[in-house]
Order: sequence, then structure tokens, then C-alpha cells
Amino acid sequence: MPKDEQVLCLKRIDLEASFGGALPQGSFLGPQPEILLALPQYFLPRSHAEHDPAYKQIIPYQLFCCQRRFFVYQRGGKVGEQRLSGRLSVGIGGHINTYDTENNILTPAAYHAALRRERIEELEEIGEVSTRFIGWINDDSDPVGQVHLGAVHLDEVQNSDSLRIRKQGEDLHAQGWWSAGEIMGKAERFEKWSVLAVELCNQHRTQANDKHDE
Repeated sequence: MPKDEQVLCLKRIDLEASFGGALPQGSFLGPQPEILLALPQYFLPRSHAEHDPAYKQIIPYQLFCCQRRFFVYQRGGKVGEQRLSGRLSVGIGGHINTYDTENNILTPAAYHAALRRERIEELEEIGEVSTRFIGWINDDSDPVGQVHLGAVHLDEVQNSDSLRIRKQGEDLHAQGWWSAGEIMGKAERFEKWSVLAVELCNQHRTQANDKHDE
């Protein structure tokens, strides 16, 4: 990581006030990202933020789905986050930096532009994508999770053949399109956030089916 990389952080105590208490663990519903962007924003050196649980780095985490199957990839040994090397994943995620801001403030428009930037950095052009925010991921059980908060976005892809990892991007290796059942059946091979994100998608589908049946 660049030594001078400045990453977006929010104070844990401010987040707890917004969520009405201690941050929930696992995957859960919550306010839209735009709501949290109204909190005081801090851009801290990543070398500091990675080891200070008083702050949470906000990480947009995008899943790609086509006909109820998720795009799966494996992280190689040259990924920026070495603690996740070798793990399978369904999520494209990345830090938000000062260059994503408008006059050093991350506005809602700038946040969505950062989402697109991360997608373009890691993937080839994938055509039309329908994106929606579905919830949050928080896992304070390990050092990685203690300093990150994931905003989960589900990207619906029209054509699975159009999604390819960018060769000049990070060290990622495509593993194909997997069903939720296949992912959960091999959960021990996946980074924990991926498992939580798929669980969150399943919750949304169950709720949608329940409403349809009413």
C-alpha cells in the first residue's frame, strides 16, 4: 500500500450513535450509506487506520449476480490485503481515498463514483449493471474486521460471459459463477465477509418472497 494513502474512516462512537447502540455483528440492515456520510469524516493514513479500532474504514463491497448465481474469484499472493491472500471471495471491495472526494468531503455522488471506480479498476467492461445497496457487514472477531465496515451492494449483471477480471488489476483469479448453496457448502474457503454478504442476499430474497406471497 502507498505509505501516504489516506483512507476514509468514521469514528466508532459516531457510528454507534447512528445505529442506536453497539454495532451489530455479522450482516444486517441499516441506514443507507448516504446517511452515514453526514457524520464527521476522517481521512487517516492507512498504516494507522489498520490498527486503530476506534475508527472504522468504510469499504463499499460489491457482489455480482447473474441468474441467482454469484461471481467467485480467488485472491492471489500479490493482493494488497495480505491477510486475505489465497481466500475465495464474491466481493470486489476497496478503500475510499482522498482523491475520491469533492473538496475533501465524500458526498453521496462521490461515493457512487468511487463504487464505479473500484469496479473499473478490477473488472473489464461488463455492460449494463443494476446496483442496489442491501445492508452492512461488521465482524469485530478478528483484527481485519475490527477496523472495517462493509457497505454491501448487489450488482445484477445481464450477461455472465461479459464479466472478466482486468489483467492489469489486482492479483485475482476467476473461479466461475456459484450458487449460494455452493458457496455456503465451502464457506471455510471463503473470506468471512463473502459468507456474510451471501447470507445478506438470502435474507433479502426471503423477504421479497414473503412479500410476494402476502
